[in-house]
Amino acid sequence: MTAGAANEQAPEAHDGAHEPKRVVTSVSPQPFPPAGWLADIGLGLTVFLLMTLSPLALIELGFSYGEAGGTPIEKIHPGTVLAALVLMATLPTQGNPLRWLEAEAARTPVLVFYALAIALLMAHTVLVVKLPFTPLIDTFIGPLIIFLLYRQMPEQRGRKLAYLLHAIMLANALIGIGEYATGLRITPLVAAGVVIDDDWRSTALLGHPLSNASLTGAYILILSLGSGRDLPPSARPLALILCAAAMVVFGGRAATVLLLGILAMLAVQRLARVVTGARFNPQSILAALIAIPIAAIALAGLAEAGFFDQFIERFIDDKGSSEARTELIELFRHISWHDLMLGPDARQIETLLSLYGIDFGIESFWVAYTLTNGIIVSQFFFVGLMLFCREIQLAVRPGGGWVLVFFFLVASTSVSLSAKSPLLAVLTLMMLILMRDPKIDEEPHAR
Repeated sequence: MTAGAANEQAPEAHDGAHEPKRVVTSVSPQPFPPAGWLADIGLGLTVFLLMTLSPLALIELGFSYGEAGGTPIEKIHPGTVLAALVLMATLPTQGNPLRWLEAEAARTPVLVFYALAIALLMAHTVLVVKLPFTPLIDTFIGPLIIFLLYRQMPEQRGRKLAYLLHAIMLANALIGIGEYATGLRITPLVAAGVVIDDDWRSTALLGHPLSNASLTGAYILILSLGSGRDLPPSARPLALILCAAAMVVFGGRAATVLLLGILAMLAVQRLARVVTGARFNPQSILAALIAIPIAAIALAGLAEAGFFDQFIERFIDDKGSSEARTELIELFRHISWHDLMLGPDARQIETLLSLYGIDFGIESFWVAYTLTNGIIVSQFFFVGLMLFCREIQLAVRPGGGWVLVFFFLVASTSVSLSAKSPLLAVLTLMMLILMRDPKIDEEPHAR
């Protein structure tokens, strides 16, 4: 990855430029959300809450967010609550809200299918599995609300939100590095109600180290795909370097390896296109020739100072994390085909997890939902989720598919979306704001 990669702004500089784009037609009488300082504050505050109040922070503040007890409102992230309030408050600006919803459903029927998939999953969770449905609100309904609110933004609003998002991500990286250097944390690391004191990984603003690694990696990928245009050109390589260092202190091995692999593929793809005659910016070559030796010297200095020691140690001794993932296959041996199709008894799964020493959850999003809800309901929901992600991809600039592939590959190696978390909502925010299509500003009334 070079500094020039973040500076290329021409459309041909973006990998994945052949992704299809949807033609947007007008069905709403007014822009949604409407212009004005009140809507700007609501949208900005939603970004701030979702990206600075992690589940760990809510628990530290005394909310019964992921624990038993407490009021129902404590089980929902404040950012999700505010997003829902902004949506409800701005719907009347469209005239008849029901007609607006009907028009949205006709324009994007995939969203209806996704909402039905969530409703089926909720009903199955409550009626069959006998588990609470509140984790699904933040994890999957929140992203849908975010999509409706942020997918169509005039450039002026989008630029303001982008400045805020960049500031939060860079602050998160700086805080993470500071926590690593000092050994202190803003919020303690908690897993399954247990405070983990012997883990060196930083929690920063985004919470769990793996959540940090997933979202920071997605941010690096977004910048590398050319979607850092709101940052000054001189700040883009600095943002990339800072976040790359933060990936080390968050300790996400899978996220780091996958990120490097995708960046390498994009670099090879870009080089092949240049060799075959595609246009390129000569300044990017000069920037690369300057940045590569500087980066090599910096990496050598950090390695000599021991900056990477603990991160490398996790590849050697991961405290049983890899073993817990491999033992997931063994769980299926104890479940009948009937239960596997419709959903095993939750107490049986808890017993098996305890028997195999899997204390901190099933470290694979896909496996966790299959074992909890059964193959039939889970596969139906996965189809809805993938179609929803396809809508996100179509709503942003070329390259969004790579970001989603990275995110879900990382989700395949961790608890991620199988736990209550605004993780997907934050990713949706990042993509819709940073990778927004500037053409939208030419048709401010387009829906």
